[in-house]
Amino acid sequence: MRMLYRKYRPQKFSELIGLDPVKKTLLSQVKEGKIGHAYLFSGPRGTGKTSTARILAKAMNCLGSEGGEPCGECIVCEQIEGGRFLDLIEIDAASNRGIDDIRSLRERVRLAPSSGNYKVYIVDEAHMLTAEAANALLKTLEEPPAHAIFVLCTTEPYKLPATIRSRCQQFNFERASTPLIVECLGGICRREGVTLGDEELEEIAKAAGGGFRDAETLLEQVITGSQKVSDLVGLTDLDDLGDFFDHLIAGNSSGALVYLNALYDKGIGMENLCRKILEYLRDLLLIKAGVGESLVEVGKDQFAKMRAQAASLEPFRLVNMINKFTQSYENLAQSSVPTLPLEVAVVEVSAPGQMSPPSTDSPLSEKIKDQKEGSRMRTVGDVPDQPVSQPTTGLADCWSELMRQVEPLNHSVAALLRSCEPGKVMGRKLIICAFYPFHKERLEEPKCRTILKQAAKEVYGKNLGVEVRLARGKQLVSGSKS
Repeated sequence: MRMLYRKYRPQKFSELIGLDPVKKTLLSQVKEGKIGHAYLFSGPRGTGKTSTARILAKAMNCLGSEGGEPCGECIVCEQIEGGRFLDLIEIDAASNRGIDDIRSLRERVRLAPSSGNYKVYIVDEAHMLTAEAANALLKTLEEPPAHAIFVLCTTEPYKLPATIRSRCQQFNFERASTPLIVECLGGICRREGVTLGDEELEEIAKAAGGGFRDAETLLEQVITGSQKVSDLVGLTDLDDLGDFFDHLIAGNSSGALVYLNALYDKGIGMENLCRKILEYLRDLLLIKAGVGESLVEVGKDQFAKMRAQAASLEPFRLVNMINKFTQSYENLAQSSVPTLPLEVAVVEVSAPGQMSPPSTDSPLSEKIKDQKEGSRMRTVGDVPDQPVSQPTTGLADCWSELMRQVEPLNHSVAALLRSCEPGKVMGRKLIICAFYPFHKERLEEPKCRTILKQAAKEVYGKNLGVEVRLARGKQLVSGSKS
């Protein structure tokens, strides 16, 4: 028995769901014979990139194509569906990422098609190519033979060199909406003779995160394994988190931590739980913004409860919760203790200092104010702990610019910086003050230090060491140096 995602893989452009701009353009190109020599399909996993590439290869070589749509009946269509078409070559760049692999491809690409009109090369996970291999591929894309078509598929297009991206027609594959996935799953259930309720299908669709393949895989586990949807995806409904958020809003960290660990003991994955928490926070944000009735998909009773919770949260606190749990989600993969990143977020958002807006009379605010008013700090040659003059944009602006420089290099490090006091330059060091030991330890990791030094050089115009300190009230405790 074939997996559902393979059994029901789209075989024609018309079978692609939620990709109207993509299929309209590709259909038109095939119909008019204006096929490009290189395409870049980018988007989250399971959104149809490789399936669309195969349909495009089928349409280019189909013997009975009508209006750009492959017929699905000729020998070419049958061979492509069966994986036997010699002129369709699929390459997994994660496994064939070296320059020797691409050189071999460059030698073979000159050969004429064996039976079709075009030789189509689908390069999956194209961002995994080494720099040398990417440069070698660029040579082929610059002077491709007329019979060769390249389709690069990737979840991370920004990792591909701009020179390659500029030589490709780029198509963005977006996550499918929950209703579209539910509709697709419902059709599969009818064809498989299986009955599942709309609520179960919706829960599968939400757990899939906008990817059809993940949704179909989860559905197959439910069908073939007779498993409950709740056992596969964790929490059954968002209202399962209502009590958890009651604890957070009340500043009751103890109750929230007990609740969190009870869910962990039940076998619920922390990554799934954190996604649910962020989904809940997003709904609270939409309700707070006054668009909840049209954009939040929950029952009436649950909506009433969430509306009351949103009303009790100040905007600054809701945004802070979103930032903290987003940061914890990024840290989950690297944590040796599965619950720790979420526990840190719970303690942070429940702390008394997070219950009210930051005071404009705090020492930190006064320091920033002084900087913006143009107060000058004495520069002392090589004396390590003497403040040096900051750029005229001021302390806060320099810190914001530093985070902007760090963001494209590493999102996790940027998230950590948002939880620190604005750093300052003292002598030849950038001093960063973290409020929690966990954040301090992360920022002291060699990888983080390298990123911070690189960004600091861009902002301050010189090479700086990085020292991370732990802030305790108004006292700063020295950390490690580099």
